[in-house]
Amino acid sequence: MEPIWALGLMSGTSLDGIDAALILTDGEKIYELGESLYAPYDRDFQMQLRSQLGHQFPDPEVARQSTQRHCEVAQQLLEKTDRPVKLIGYHGQTTFHAPPLTVQMGDGQMLANVVGLPVVYDFRTADCAAGGQGAPLVPVYHQALCRDKSSPVVVINIGGVANLTYSDGESLIAGDTGPGNALINDVMERDFCQEFDQDGQTALKWEINQSLLQQWLQDPYFSKPFPKSLDRDHFSRLLKEAQGVEGIATLTALTAHSILKGIDMLPKPPQEILVCGGGVKNKTLMSLLGKKAAPLPESDMIEAQAFAFLAVRVLRGLPTSFPTTTGCRIPVCGGQLVGIKRREI
Repeated sequence: MEPIWALGLMSGTSLDGIDAALILTDGEKIYELGESLYAPYDRDFQMQLRSQLGHQFPDPEVARQSTQRHCEVAQQLLEKTDRPVKLIGYHGQTTFHAPPLTVQMGDGQMLANVVGLPVVYDFRTADCAAGGQGAPLVPVYHQALCRDKSSPVVVINIGGVANLTYSDGESLIAGDTGPGNALINDVMERDFCQEFDQDGQTALKWEINQSLLQQWLQDPYFSKPFPKSLDRDHFSRLLKEAQGVEGIATLTALTAHSILKGIDMLPKPPQEILVCGGGVKNKTLMSLLGKKAAPLPESDMIEAQAFAFLAVRVLRGLPTSFPTTTGCRIPVCGGQLVGIKRREI
């Protein structure tokens, strides 16, 4: 198959907004990265989305509004490019994740109808049906990004939840390491009426509560082998103990320490640790990860690019998840294609 231009849409568990990005790919190699844009949610809609977390059956009106916003963002990006985009990869908004059940709110058919392009969506259900955890799905894209890197290499994605991908030329291993930005954001919202810790400055205002941190790190999840995955709110019980600036400092340390603990569980020490996602902007968090950790180029858009890449893999019938990345019994090609027949692209 010749490479095609695809558009990826991602709204993560940080609930900050929608990322949209274009890539030229055949589902195996990345030939070129195109334009991208970020559309932040207004606070009222953020609160509506937050109200749906933990719901297996999201409010239909909130789901419609979420899809409509994705339609608008896709149209905005298509208007600013002259690239011949053929396909959209649409992640949707995760509201519930407790494998074998995972829920991504959003209507792929509505998106296809409004934008006028075929859409691949519902990426996680098929993996769960095959015994997988439905997450993380981005590792095969991380592997493609690192095709020319010296191995072994680890890619860390710090969104609402943090996850890693390990690739050494033979093995591809992945999983969620623990909390990412979600708990930090929740305490910033609750205690400071701010959406996030700008540059990690709040975390610098107080010392880490080492006793509390060590207590948190005893959670059995951190010792589970990969692959493994988390719901955004798996660790929400910690919010009662995380108070004010000390809470932000200690939660930031928890994110870093759980990532490093995950790296220690890998087959070989990585030669490079590449970081992407919103956590890259948290300078305190990046400092805690150590000198080996460096941002990936276009780190903000990695997940949006990934779902464009995954959409092309679905179009080609290639696997999007693997036993060592999600725990599925066999490699799985997930995602539903709507809006056009496969052979017509």
